[in-house]
Amino acid sequence: MSYVDVTLVANAGVMVRYDGTDILIDGIHDEGGHPFSRVSPMDLHLMKTGTPPFNRIDYLFFSHEHPDHFTPSLVNEYLKNRPVKFIVVPRSSNGSKATDGLLAEIRERDIHYLISGLEPGEFDSLDLTKDLRLTIIGTRHMGPQYHDIRNDCFLLEMNGIKILFTGDADHVAEYYEKPLQGVELEAVFVNPLFYHNREGRRIITEIFKPRNVIVYHMPEENNDPMQLRLTVERAREKYVKCGLQTYVLQEERQQLRFWPNNL
Repeated sequence: MSYVDVTLVANAGVMVRYDGTDILIDGIHDEGGHPFSRVSPMDLHLMKTGTPPFNRIDYLFFSHEHPDHFTPSLVNEYLKNRPVKFIVVPRSSNGSKATDGLLAEIRERDIHYLISGLEPGEFDSLDLTKDLRLTIIGTRHMGPQYHDIRNDCFLLEMNGIKILFTGDADHVAEYYEKPLQGVELEAVFVNPLFYHNREGRRIITEIFKPRNVIVYHMPEENNDPMQLRLTVERAREKYVKCGLQTYVLQEERQQLRFWPNNL
């Protein structure tokens, strides 16, 4: 029976492994100025040299352009050293020269790519392999200060196992109702603020309706100015009452395994 492994790399960066295929989501970045974990220099080196556990990355997806999810110069450097089959590049909101350079490298190497940034509520699907389907769901980034930033959610369907990665998507029900109609989610990955927010909780319980909720994008243990770790622990009590199991990804290399219809 097929299963899916999801391993935390850093912050909202995760490696998804299914049936010999590796997908890295929001997993190449090293910029600071925020309380969230950065991809370690060692992991970046392992990626660039193709060393386990990063010896084979088939697909690269980036939800949006913020530096705790995506460093275009590092992605550029990675592509000069390692091949990929397909990459989703976030649309730049202010004409980033680094992103322009990355796109030039992608085109030079004839890599299949998509510039993301769908309008909120829009969605598009494509088959990556015969049993691996990607649906991109457009949303806005959470927070009024980021209203102009588009954040793409990634729904992966892997031989019946459906997992949604939301990045920093805002908790607006209209973004998800049509794209997820009739979709039975094995798991949804959300950040702490989405998980804690009352409207976010309604979306999780009434629209996502997953078998499992996974909280990622957690702050470092000794650098948590918004006390998000405590916030998540308190919010978990409300989800227990809803009958939803919550897991928290907050340690490097922490891994979850998903089987069809159970964890």
